[in-house]
Amino acid sequence: MAGLKELIEFEKIESEPTSTVPTNKEDYTQPYKPSALKGVAGLALAGAGAVALRSPIGRAIQKLSSLKTPKAPVSRITEPVDEVEEILSIVPTKVDRGRAMTQAQIPLQEQIRQEAIAKSNELRKLAYNNPLSRGGKTDRIGSSLWDYIARHPVSGARKPEEWIKDFKSSGPGSFKTGNPNFKQISQAVKKDELWDSNLVQFDQSGNVIGGFLKVAQEKKIPLTKMDLLYIVEKAPVNNLVMRKYNTNVKVVDEAEDLGREINNGLQSIRDRLMAMPSNESTTTTVASLLEDISTTLKGNRKSVARMNKDFRVVDSNDVNAPDKSPFGDIIGNYESIVQRARRIGLDIDTNEVSKITELGKRRDTEIFRKLQLQDTQKLTPRYGGYNEYRIKGGDEYFENLVYYPKPLPMGQKLPSEYNRHYSGVPNQIYHVRGNVRAGGEPNQKVMMIDEIQSDYNQKLRNVDPTRAKVINAFGTEIEFFSANRKLEKIVDDMKKIANKGIRMTNEEAQRFNKLKSDFNELKANSMNLSNITATKAQDGIPFLPLYGKENWGGHALKNTIKDAASRGDVQWVAISPVERLHHAKREKYLGDIEFYGTRTGKAGFDNYSVFSKRADRTVKTDPKKDATLPAEMKRLAREYNSEVKTIKVAKSDPKKPFKVVKEVETNNKFKLDKDSAGTEHEVAFKTRAEADAYVDRYNGVVEEIVEGDPRLYMDAFAIKISPDMVSKPFKAYNEGGLVVNIFA
Repeated sequence: MAGLKELIEFEKIESEPTSTVPTNKEDYTQPYKPSALKGVAGLALAGAGAVALRSPIGRAIQKLSSLKTPKAPVSRITEPVDEVEEILSIVPTKVDRGRAMTQAQIPLQEQIRQEAIAKSNELRKLAYNNPLSRGGKTDRIGSSLWDYIARHPVSGARKPEEWIKDFKSSGPGSFKTGNPNFKQISQAVKKDELWDSNLVQFDQSGNVIGGFLKVAQEKKIPLTKMDLLYIVEKAPVNNLVMRKYNTNVKVVDEAEDLGREINNGLQSIRDRLMAMPSNESTTTTVASLLEDISTTLKGNRKSVARMNKDFRVVDSNDVNAPDKSPFGDIIGNYESIVQRARRIGLDIDTNEVSKITELGKRRDTEIFRKLQLQDTQKLTPRYGGYNEYRIKGGDEYFENLVYYPKPLPMGQKLPSEYNRHYSGVPNQIYHVRGNVRAGGEPNQKVMMIDEIQSDYNQKLRNVDPTRAKVINAFGTEIEFFSANRKLEKIVDDMKKIANKGIRMTNEEAQRFNKLKSDFNELKANSMNLSNITATKAQDGIPFLPLYGKENWGGHALKNTIKDAASRGDVQWVAISPVERLHHAKREKYLGDIEFYGTRTGKAGFDNYSVFSKRADRTVKTDPKKDATLPAEMKRLAREYNSEVKTIKVAKSDPKKPFKVVKEVETNNKFKLDKDSAGTEHEVAFKTRAEADAYVDRYNGVVEEIVEGDPRLYMDAFAIKISPDMVSKPFKAYNEGGLVVNIFA
């Protein structure tokens, strides 16, 4: 049995970690090692008395020696390689037999047993010390199924039906690793994880209808913990990655600072020109200078406005770097104005000028380079222009895309309608859109979720809600590796008979021939299964994990919490309430309010009715029921020593008092605070002149709203980032727990 660290190597794809971030660049090409047996090449050391090649059984061994184990089907594993490549080797020589007779040997089965016990204990310790982390591989979102298997008391191989019986029992649903630091955290195995890992699939009557254990049961292949853990490791939910789409808002801050310095420099020259005594020789020049200063000031403010629009507000679906530096022309105009003013006798401090003409040029060039780098990376937001799915005014707009980065097994391809966003990114599970904002308390930051969407799940829910047509081909190659173990056992039994030589009985010779027949049948079935599975996979809908809004929505929430925790400067994660977004900006549906919830986390308002797609009619909402995401927030708060409540969230940067405000239609049944109802802040500025320049170009109304003014804040349901959330992993699945008996 292979050691745990030899089980699988991970690759780092490109982006931020998600549930279980890959940690190195190795591909999935390492050998799978299902047992400690080194094939039957060791037959040469098996002992004295082996049958000579000229005997019938000897000739049978020689014939079988050319056979190979079945090759695994084409899968996401590039080169599946088993330790046992040859089924039989040459028979032992006389020298080998003589040497073997003189050596004290531990029986092979005893070696396997001892190693199995050692590896089992190793796994149990790993799961105990590092719950929900797959043996310490992740601190984000892990697997309770991995822990259940690793903590299982059985050390050696078991019949598949014994594993199936365990998974059908109440054990997984009540499982805990025993680690006292995790006693509050649910470690129950969810049936969705069994299905998604393709370990075993049950119908509602408790019958095994699919998965690896079903195949193993049909072939009567004994399985160890390592076999099952290998499948869990390979499950797509444990190999998701997250690509982050955002802009460098620090570049916008730098642009605002530089623009402000240029603005101050120009205004200083203008003020002194206007204070100069008028005379006939300079009047025309002064007037021309004042006009050029006014034009340059206007252009400078437009540059600042454009930087905010493109890279802070992100009001576009195609964010690109400008063709030239944002302040190059403006600084050139400033230099010209300085030279002309000096020619008419205006004394301008050289140090003040150099701040713009020298330091300013360098800063402008640096800003431009950062924008070009951002553009080259192609990781700027793709859907900022879809305003009906977001609340503007935050400090940092982001889009996070979670996907499975490898090709699907058996050559499966997802049709385009299952992944309608983010072209070029394969196998998308869901995406999250949101913003980082200031909170209502000093130095408080909130990561606020505006939208979570899963194209795959939305399409699947419409065409195959029971997943009856979905083909989960993940882990298929493991069937072939496990078949090899069965072949190993057959060859081992043949070897024991052959070693008896002339002492072999007729019954044993018949047994040998029966084993040979079993070998050929198992090999043929494995090879046929490859063709059958490949055909079936092409006919069905390709599988991706986390079906159901409780699962993919909960996973997205946990992933956002971990993302916020990793920043170190965010204290809360909040959900944009439907009364501010989904039921204020676009068509109102029951599904949105039941998923995102209100500012108090509920799935409705008093006497408030909306259209239900599921019921195909208008229905009343339930103001007492917790919405999906808030309910999950409450559960996480209980388990991870946190708190949930409605908090104040700033509509825009509190330290910038001049707001560009736009009206949003609201419903009086939402009972919003009158001071903040019906408005959205698009962006905020430190000066009125900057805000006015933005409005002149992009519309809106400028209002001065200082920090602490009730109009600045809105309410949102939020969960606090606790130390436990920083250090302890979450589990991936929420829905469908194995409670007492999942089929009762």
